Amino acid sequence: MIRAFLILSLLQIVAFWKILPRMGFPPWLAFMASIPLVNLILFYYLALSPWPREGRWIGPGGSPGDGQGDARF
Repeated sequence: MIRAFLILSLLQIVAFWKILPRMGFPPWLAFMASIPLVNLILFYYLALSPWPREGRWIGPGGSPGDGQGDARF
């Protein structure tokens, strides 16, 4: 039982370690995802806070030459 928990925690850490930098957050937050209750706080923090990389998105109707940033992530 404990071995299965450790394996699932490790898989979760690896997934978060890859996803968080793409969102613009530090990858060390992935370790917090394996702590019970802290992972819920982390989930809500990621869901409700503005993402650092979100500001570079052009959005519908924008063009790359209008000074709003880079369309590619």
